[in-house]
Amino acid sequence: MARDGSALVFVEVKTRRGGRFGKPVEAVDRRKQRRLVRLALAYTARRGLSDTPIRFDIVGVELPTEGRPSVHVYRNAFGEDG
Repeated sequence: MARDGSALVFVEVKTRRGGRFGKPVEAVDRRKQRRLVRLALAYTARRGLSDTPIRFDIVGVELPTEGRPSVHVYRNAFGEDG
């Protein structure tokens, strides 16, 4: 979790070696997104932060078999700003 201005940002980091299993961002499917949203809402409720805007970002790290790793940040990846 991080802060960006007044928003709480929940960050899911996924790493893939090579391209065999697809892009890292593809691992965050609808089921995983729903789970992360539920966890974030429970967290903000417990901390008295229910009125705080929240955002979900994904950081995808690709580790190719040859060459340099690449990092991609998908800001507001779930299409929801809280």
